[in-house]
Amino acid sequence: MHPTFARLVRVLPRVQVDPTLRPLSAPMQSDVSNISLIEVLQKRKEEAGTDYPQNIRIESLEAKTALRGLPRDARKKLAQMLREH
Repeated sequence: MHPTFARLVRVLPRVQVDPTLRPLSAPMQSDVSNISLIEVLQKRKEEAGTDYPQNIRIESLEAKTALRGLPRDARKKLAQMLREH
């Protein structure tokens, strides 16, 4: 017989756990600047000048209304892909 998750793990309420045993983690701070992908590509295009490929077009999604005519599921997927993290 295989052990189940419920048999292997016991969940304790927070009240039962001593606060000194739960260290608070420090908030993470990134040293990397948050430059968007579009900004990076535009900078590369400016640096390359006429050597930049003509078939690559850089456009940002300016309005949410651009995806208005698409089905709801497709809009969500496209919006997630276009969103910058």
